[in-house]
Amino acid sequence: MTPALHRWLSEHVMPGTSGGDKVSGGRTEAPVPARLDVLCMINDGSVPYRGDDDDQVGPPSIPSTLKSWTWLICEHRGLVYPITAGVAELAALLARHVEWAAGREWIVDFMEEIGALRRAAHGLAPWTVHVQELIGPCPSCDLRALIRTAGEEWIECDAAVGGCGSLWSLAYYNDHVSEILKRKAIS
Repeated sequence: MTPALHRWLSEHVMPGTSGGDKVSGGRTEAPVPARLDVLCMINDGSVPYRGDDDDQVGPPSIPSTLKSWTWLICEHRGLVYPITAGVAELAALLARHVEWAAGREWIVDFMEEIGALRRAAHGLAPWTVHVQELIGPCPSCDLRALIRTAGEEWIECDAAVGGCGSLWSLAYYNDHVSEILKRKAIS
């Protein structure tokens, strides 16, 4: 979750700012002057309401989710947990340790929760996600199906167009393309 996404949601707290429905009370109550779903997502400690059938009604909290994963990484790596860190600092810490986290058994849960934050945020205040199609071939399957989403540091071989679904760091991709260009220059 990026700081820009958190800012985007913060700008959509008031009803009507993103076309969302206004929340209203009963007949004798005035409407709530804010979008409770957005407030739930941007405030620390917000816990999504779960109904009797365990369906989640409210969205997850961005700060709470990032704090829990930051705490886990700090605990496992022997780092000092940044108690006063905001969303930007937490996201940066998680990004710095994502390659290490990729080797842990809980990485699937991590990716699912971070992906859920993005999907929930997009559902509350949609934005256009820029997808950059890259020209280099995939190092695994050799198809030209590589994409980079919204300036992320990871390159994906897009399975939706027949790619293998592999994930590569931007640095690895750049090295891969450099090697291809060197080989072409020699031939």
